[in-house]
Amino acid sequence: MAPDSHKKRKADRNSSSISSVDKIFMKYRRCESSTVWWGVFGTICLLTAATRFYKVSEPEHVVWDETHFGKFGSWYINRTFFFDVHPPLGKMLIGAFGYLTGYDGMFPFVKPGDSYEGVNYLGMRVCCTAMGACLVPFAFIIVWEMTFSLPAATLASSLILFDIGLLTLNQYILLDPILLFFIMGSVVGMVKFHAQKK
Repeated sequence: MAPDSHKKRKADRNSSSISSVDKIFMKYRRCESSTVWWGVFGTICLLTAATRFYKVSEPEHVVWDETHFGKFGSWYINRTFFFDVHPPLGKMLIGAFGYLTGYDGMFPFVKPGDSYEGVNYLGMRVCCTAMGACLVPFAFIIVWEMTFSLPAATLASSLILFDIGLLTLNQYILLDPILLFFIMGSVVGMVKFHAQKK
């Protein structure tokens, strides 16, 4: 009897301490000025747009793996059958970006360095860049929902904002920004769902 009552008291103490921690976080969250929160979030988003879309059209030639993914997008636009090891969604999106922005799918994407002269490639780059740019506000929202700390959310999003590797990958016709968009979007959905349960 004694061990059971001890376990019950310990469980009650643990649940009360968890709920008190939640109350402290919720109180802190309510104390955060909405204006300050939106100001910081808006600044992060503006910096993201400024860094990601700056000179997105340069260089005006095929870069690295654009030879593969631009070609796959062209094949989807032209309804050409092909086999590849990757799942199709990313390449289908690249094809859709090109189609919706006026690319005709006729550029061969033979090798890096081929000039884009006269080719409407920019829509595919901009759409990939837009998906990659979402990573920064996603990081802010994820950390905010998990910690309720504005400094922590700002730091997390800033680490992604100023990461040169991600900045570079996000500016080209690649699968990486699309993949990262869906991974981080899933985490945003998870933390938002968890927050709704509380």
